[in-house]
Amino acid sequence: MSYPYRTTIDAAPMRTALVDPETVFAEIGVTPTADQTSQMETVIAQVSGLIDGFLDRHLAEADVTDHFRRPGGDTLRLSRWPIAEILQVIEDGAELVPDAYELDEVNGQLWRLVNGDRACWSGCGTTTVSYVGGYILPDSLPADIQRAAVDQVKGQYMGGKRDPNLRSFQVPDTFQASFSVGGGDSAGKSGLMAQVEAALAPYRRVVV
Repeated sequence: MSYPYRTTIDAAPMRTALVDPETVFAEIGVTPTADQTSQMETVIAQVSGLIDGFLDRHLAEADVTDHFRRPGGDTLRLSRWPIAEILQVIEDGAELVPDAYELDEVNGQLWRLVNGDRACWSGCGTTTVSYVGGYILPDSLPADIQRAAVDQVKGQYMGGKRDPNLRSFQVPDTFQASFSVGGGDSAGKSGLMAQVEAALAPYRRVVV
C-alpha cells in the first residue's frame, strides 16, 4: 500500500468544527449569552483540531489532490476519506479513465485495474489523485466521533470554569468528567480525555 508524500487543498472545507455550540449547550442545560457562544466556538475549534491531530487525518470534506511518488503495489491510500467523488487520476502524465481504477469510498483506497483485474500502479513516476473526500460537518460525521467531540468540548468548556484543584464533577443526568490534576492520568498525550481517545481510536489513520 502506498501513501501520499504530499497533499494539496484545491477547495477548502466549508467548515471544520465537528459540533455545533447549540448541541453542547443543550446537553449542559444552558441558554447561552453571546459571550458564552463565542467562548464555546473557540473551544470547539480547539477540540476539532486536537481530534484531527489525534486521528492523523482531516475529517472535514474538501477538494484535495494526493501526490504519490513511484507508488508500489496495487493500492493507493488516500489521505481524506470517505470519498464522495474522484475528479481525476493521472499516472505518469496520462489521465486514467474510470474503468482503469476501482475505489473503496468508505476507506479511501484506490486500486489500479487492467482489463478489469487489479494490477500494480506504475512505480516509475508520479501518480496524482484529485477527489472530494471527508465528512460534511457536522451531519455526516459518525455518531461516535461526534459523541466523543461533544464530551471533550463539554469537559474543556466546563472545566475552564472549575476550581483547578477539583478532580471531577458531575451534573446529575447531564454530564460527568474527571480531570488530570496532581499527577492524575485522565488526560491522554494528545490533550484529549482518555475516554475520548479510546472512543476515537478505531478511526485513526494507520500506516503499515
